[in-house]
Amino acid sequence: MGEEEKDEIIEEEEEAPKEPEAGRRLEASKIVKILLYVAGGILLIVLVTGISYLVAKYVQESSYQKRQDIVAAPPPPPLASFELPDFSKTTADAEPHFIKMKISLAYEPNVELNNELVQRRDQIQHVINIILQGKKYEDLDTVSDSVALAEEIKAHVNVILISGKIKEVYFKELVVN
Repeated sequence: MGEEEKDEIIEEEEEAPKEPEAGRRLEASKIVKILLYVAGGILLIVLVTGISYLVAKYVQESSYQKRQDIVAAPPPPPLASFELPDFSKTTADAEPHFIKMKISLAYEPNVELNNELVQRRDQIQHVINIILQGKKYEDLDTVSDSVALAEEIKAHVNVILISGKIKEVYFKELVVN
């Protein structure tokens, strides 16, 4: 019995010290894991801060370059204008509305075009009257409709002109009741 008891006692003594070492290893591994997570978090924060700084710097530089590229151009010279007499028409609706317009045609200063506009005044008035005859109230009640009407008048007038082209159609007065 002596030898067996000695072997058991030796084995118990060997196992007893191992348990605290295992507990220490477990605690050490938890501390290592926590330190790794903290180090990873700090590294992540530094990385995100660095990337944010670089992106902000890039955006600021490109914004500065865009501001430097903007050149203030002088306004174009004023266009010459040709006044037409007042237009008074009714719309093509079932319940007609009244249209009153004062129109001015704008063009690049050109003596030949001015003479042609004077000669073709009646023809231009006729074209505009025909355009207005087919319009309904819904075709004239918004700003975009007014712009579309100006473009339509400009296109039809430019078809009949030879010496130059109309650049803009100005409504000095446009009333739709």
